[in-house]
Amino acid sequence: MIETSRDRTTLLIGASGTLGVELAAAFAGDHVVATHHAHPRAGTVFFDALATPVANLLAGRPGGRGCAVIMAGITAIDDCARDPLGSAAVNVAGVIRLIDETRALGLVPVFISSDGVFDGSRAWWAEGDQARPILEYGRQKLAVEQYLQASGEPSLVIRLPKLMEDRPQPRGFLFGCIQALGRPGPLPCAIDQYFTPASAGDAARAIATLARGGARGLYHVAGPERLSRSELMARMAAEYARHAPVKAQLADCRLGDLPMFEPRPLDTSMRCARLARDFGIVLRPAGDACADAVRAHFLQST
Repeated sequence: MIETSRDRTTLLIGASGTLGVELAAAFAGDHVVATHHAHPRAGTVFFDALATPVANLLAGRPGGRGCAVIMAGITAIDDCARDPLGSAAVNVAGVIRLIDETRALGLVPVFISSDGVFDGSRAWWAEGDQARPILEYGRQKLAVEQYLQASGEPSLVIRLPKLMEDRPQPRGFLFGCIQALGRPGPLPCAIDQYFTPASAGDAARAIATLARGGARGLYHVAGPERLSRSELMARMAAEYARHAPVKAQLADCRLGDLPMFEPRPLDTSMRCARLARDFGIVLRPAGDACADAVRAHFLQST
């Protein structure tokens, strides 16, 4: 039976980003404790993945019913590549510490992983496909996945794609795109990089359903459309044009033409057959999420 009472504890560790905001809403009804590190927001408490004991977040509440969604870490891909040892200290060693302490408190660890564990050599990756990351960030995510699998203890691993915020936020992906569409000049858009982007709100609700429903093991949670960055930006521009003139000029390019410290995988599109089969969940198309975000942006501006 799915639990939704205040007797159930949900820790959201590293919840100051787009996903954390939506997870706090998705787990409404639980006793939710959300944390931040570098970017505080309303309703979160400070937490250091390298030093703060997880038990501090329970504040005397008993563990044993609930989960800890672990999002803490260094998420900028090039930052991980520039400092592999320093970033691994947080993203691997620090996260494993959180997993171990979570389990000691009787809570199930829910680890947020990434489509970056794939090498991008083909389309539509499934949970059973071999992960061969070419990114340092992806290697770190895979190392934690392997730790969880080798432990043999209950856990849930969620691989996510690029997430689009439902309401534009200053640190969100869509916010940056919307701002760019309103500025004159060329806007490079890669035609050869593909993914299955999803609404952050949709992903959060799926994660809450999985965690409350007792799901274990590995699940892909992604949108149903395989899109290039160019296609995604074109959809966004079309919706933007309903509200205001698009000043940017979309310029098709190759991913390799763009400046980056570490080469990116070209195709990390993911199948979500297990999510649909076990829980009947299919996320909305990316175009719908784009339209919602652009409309929200212009509503906020009026």
